[in-house]
Amino acid sequence: MDATASYALPLPLPVAGRASSTAAAEGPPAATDLELIEGAAGGDTDAFAVLYARYSRPVFAVLLRLAGRRALAEDWLQETFVRVWLAASTHDPARGALRSWIFKIALNVARSELARKRHSAPHLPLDELDLADGEALESRLAEDLDGDRRARALAQALARLPDFMREVVVLRCSRELSFAQIAEVTGAPEGTLKSRFHRAVAALRAALAPARRSR
Repeated sequence: MDATASYALPLPLPVAGRASSTAAAEGPPAATDLELIEGAAGGDTDAFAVLYARYSRPVFAVLLRLAGRRALAEDWLQETFVRVWLAASTHDPARGALRSWIFKIALNVARSELARKRHSAPHLPLDELDLADGEALESRLAEDLDGDRRARALAQALARLPDFMREVVVLRCSRELSFAQIAEVTGAPEGTLKSRFHRAVAALRAALAPARRSR
C-alpha cells in the first residue's frame, strides 16, 4: 500500500454502505462538489466529511468489484480518500468534474495495488454487476443459469479479459459513470472505451455460451 495509507484522516471514516456516525457528514445539502473540495483544500474537515458521505458508497462499489474482497476494497477506499484529502488543493475544475477526479484516484489505487500484488480476478455475484447497457445490450449475461453458476462463470470470464477491458466493464456497469466520465477517469477516448466495452461484453457472452448449453 502507498505510504499515504498510514496518514491519519481528519475524521473517522465510516464503512462504505453504512450510515455515517459523523455529524458533519449530514452537512449543508446545498453544498456543491466544488465548494466541498475547496473547503477540504483549506483544511475544513466538515466539508471533507460531506464529500466522503457523498462519494464513498459509489466508489466502494467499483473498488469491491475490482478487488473481489470486501476487506481489500475497504483498504483501497481508505487509501483513495487519504489521497483525496492530501491532493484536494490540486483539483482543477477546468479539467473535469470532481466526481471523475475521485474515481480516477480510486482507479489508480486499484491499478497500483493489483499490479504490485497481482491479486486474483474478482469473484463477482452477477446480480451486483448489471451488464445490460441500455438499447445496445438489452439482455443479461447467462440469464438462464442459476445464481451460483453464473457467479463462477462470470468471474472466470472476467479473469480472462485484459485489464483495460475489465476496467471499462466494471466502471460502466456500476451505473455510476457515463462513457464520457469514464473517458475523464481513464484518459482513453470515449469512442475507444465504447469499443472496448462492446468487445468485452461480446467476449463475456461467448465465454458463457458453453455454460448455457451444458445446462
